[in-house]
Amino acid sequence: EGEERVAGDRGDLRQKRGRLPDPTDPTATRAAAAMMATKTAAATLAAATLPAFLAWLLLASFAPHRPRRSPLAAPAAPARTLPRLRTSPPRSSSPAVSASLPASPLKKLKRRLGLHAAAAAASASARHVRAAASKEGAKGDDMLSRHYDLLIIGGGPTGCAAAEKAAYGGRETMVVDDPGSGAKLQLGGPTGLFSKALRDTAARVDVALLKAMGMSDKSIWSQVQDMCKEIALVETQNTVRRLRGVAVPRVQAKAAFTSPNTVELQLRNGKTVPVAADKFLIATGSSAFQAEGIPFDARRVFNSDSIKELSYLPSSVAITGAGIIAIEYAKIFTKLGAKVTLIVRDESFNAAMERVGIDSDIATALKDDLLESGVNLRFSTVVGDFNVPPSLSKPIEIQLRDRQRNRPTGETLEVDTYLFAAGRNPNTQGLGLEAAGVMVDERGRVLVDENLMTSVPGVYAAGDVLGPPGLASTGIEQGAAAVGHMFDKKSEAEADSRRESGFDPKSYLSDPDRFPVGIWTSPEVAYIGLTKRNAEAKDIEAIEGVAKYSDTTRGRVSRSRGILKLVVDGGERDLPVIGVSIFGEDACELVHYGMELVQSRRPLRKVLEASHAAVTYHELYKVAASAIDESLEFSVAMRSAFDLTTLRDARSRFQEALQQQSVAGKIARTPQRSVTKTQTQIMMAATIPALEAEEIAAELGLMDSIPLEDKTTSEELTYKQFLEYLRNVHNRNTLEDSGSKSTEDTGTPLVA
Repeated sequence: EGEERVAGDRGDLRQKRGRLPDPTDPTATRAAAAMMATKTAAATLAAATLPAFLAWLLLASFAPHRPRRSPLAAPAAPARTLPRLRTSPPRSSSPAVSASLPASPLKKLKRRLGLHAAAAAASASARHVRAAASKEGAKGDDMLSRHYDLLIIGGGPTGCAAAEKAAYGGRETMVVDDPGSGAKLQLGGPTGLFSKALRDTAARVDVALLKAMGMSDKSIWSQVQDMCKEIALVETQNTVRRLRGVAVPRVQAKAAFTSPNTVELQLRNGKTVPVAADKFLIATGSSAFQAEGIPFDARRVFNSDSIKELSYLPSSVAITGAGIIAIEYAKIFTKLGAKVTLIVRDESFNAAMERVGIDSDIATALKDDLLESGVNLRFSTVVGDFNVPPSLSKPIEIQLRDRQRNRPTGETLEVDTYLFAAGRNPNTQGLGLEAAGVMVDERGRVLVDENLMTSVPGVYAAGDVLGPPGLASTGIEQGAAAVGHMFDKKSEAEADSRRESGFDPKSYLSDPDRFPVGIWTSPEVAYIGLTKRNAEAKDIEAIEGVAKYSDTTRGRVSRSRGILKLVVDGGERDLPVIGVSIFGEDACELVHYGMELVQSRRPLRKVLEASHAAVTYHELYKVAASAIDESLEFSVAMRSAFDLTTLRDARSRFQEALQQQSVAGKIARTPQRSVTKTQTQIMMAATIPALEAEEIAAELGLMDSIPLEDKTTSEELTYKQFLEYLRNVHNRNTLEDSGSKSTEDTGTPLVA
C-alpha cells in the first residue's frame, strides 16, 4: 500500500527517481513512509482545526454585544488578539504568549477550538504512519513469500489484462515484469506504442517550419522525445492505477522456473526469492530479430526495439523490411523531414504485402502513397557491408546486394540512421522452461494445446510467445481466455457455445483472421478477415465490393482519398461478410465496425439496412454493399424471397426456354450474339415471352394459374425482369396468405 500510494501520486516519485519504484527496496520505502507521515499529520491537523475554528467564528458573530473588554484581549499587545497555535508544547516558554493571554482563557479557547483533540489525533496518526513505515520491509517480504493462485510472467498488455481478469474473479494474482536495463517508462502498453506515439508527435510537429524559424535539430528532436515519453508515462500510470485498483502486486524482477510450481525471482537489488503459485501464465512477449552481419549499436544502427533510443533527428534513414513496423517508420521519418529508403527482399511490394495479409488493391494504394511521400523503394535487395563512422557528422555507408543473384548491386547508400525491422523472436530465453518441462519449437515459441496450456499442467502461455499473429489485441484475448480456462469451470453446453461462436481459446489461437490489424501510416491501413484471393484459396465463392472515399459525402467534403473493400461469401444465401480492408483516413477506427460484421458473419442485407450518422465514413460500408448487390446474379432481395435451390432452378428453366426458341428458329427474339460474350452475358441480354415466364412460375410452384397482370415493361422479359417477376408473384402470394389467415383468425379482411 505504501509503495503504490507514493508511486501513484501523479508520478512525482517516479520523476524524481527516473524509474518505477521497487516495492522490495527498503530505503525507498522508508523515505516514502516518512514523507507520507509528515503529510498525513499536517492534513489531520488541518482537517480537525478548520471546522472548529469556523464554528467558533460563527458563534462569536451571534453572541450578544458586551461593552466591557473581552478577557481575551491582551493589555500589552492590542494589535494581536490570538496567539500562534501549536500542536505540541514549545520547548521553552514564551513570555510574549504568556503575557498576551491568561492561562484560563487559553485553556478555554483550546477546548472551544478542539485543539487538544486535533493534536492528539495528529500525534496518533504520525505514530501510526511511523509504525507502518517500520514494517514496510516486512510487508515486501511477506508479499514475496505468499502463495498465489496465479503468477503472471510479463507486464505487457497480455499479462496485465490477464491479471485484471483473474483479480476480478477473486484470484490472488501477482505480475512479475522484467524492466531490463536502464529506466523503463512503459508498462502494460503494446510493443508498438512508441511508433504510435512518434507518429502522432510527428503529425503535430512541423519540422520544416521549426527549422525555418531557426531551431536546431537537437532542440526539435528533444521536443519530439519529450512528447513521446509523456505518452508512454501516462500509459504506465494508467496501468499501475488499474493494477492497484484490483489489488494486484507488481514486482520488477527476472523470473525463471525452478520446478513446475515454483519460480525464482531475481530482484533489482540482486536478491533472489522463490515464489510458488497454483497456476502460471507466460506472457513475456517478443523482441526484435537481429540479422547476422549487421553492426547493431543502438546509436546509429537500430532494430525495431532499440529505435526508441534514437537521440538525434536524422536527415536520412534506410529501413530493411516490408512489414507493418517497417512501413510505419518509413512514413514517420518521412513526416519528420528525413529522406527514407525502404529495402524490400521481395520482388514486388504487393508480394510482400500479401504475406502480411493485405489485399492487392490496398497494397497498390499504399505503395503509390509511399512513392508520393518521397520514399525510395528497393526491391529484391538486401544489405551487405557496413561502414559506421563514430562521428554523427559523417554518414553510414551501406553496400546493397541483389538477393536473387547474391552479388553486389554496385549501389552504396549514405544515411544517418539504419533500422532493421524484419521479424521478431519470442522472449523465452532465460525463463527456465526446461526445468519446468515446458516444450518450445525450433524458434523458441511455446507449444500449447487448444486451451493455451503448455506441456506442463497448470502452466499457460499467451501473446507473442506463441508466434503469429503477434498482435496486442489477440494477445489480450488469449490471456483472458487462458485465465477463463484456468478458473472458470463452465458447463459443457457453455463451452460448446463458445466454440461455435469462435470465442474459445482454440479460435483465438488458430483463427487470427477474426481480429483487426491496423497499420499506423498516414493515411492508415486496416483489415480484418479474408481477402478475396485468400478466400478463393479456401474454396470460398468470394464476392467483393469496392467503395471510394469520394463516393461518400464526408469524402467529398474533406477531399480524402482511399478505398474500402467488402468481401462476402457468395456460396451462402444470406451472403455473410467475411472480410474488410480499408486504406484511408481513420481506417484503424473504421475497421471495428467491420470487425463486428466479420466476427458475427452479418448478412449483406443487414449492411444495406443499417443507418449511420450523416456525413461519416461509415457510409463506405453501404456503398460497398450496394456495389456487391448490383453485381449479383441473384440480388439480396431475391435471396430473401427464395432459397438458392429455387433460384438456380429458375435459371435453368430460363436457359431451357432460350434453347427451345433457338431450336424453333426464333433467333430474332435474342440479341446479336458475339464470340467475345460469355454464356452469362448472352443469357442476361436474351428475352423470353411473358407467357413462358408464367408457365415457369407455375412449374416452380409459385402460382396455380394466375394471369400475368404486369406487362407494362414489354411482352418480352429479360433475365433480370424474369427474376423480378418471380419475386413479385411470391410477394403477392405471401400477402394473400397473410390476408386469408387474418380473416380466419379475426373474421375481418386484411386491409392493405
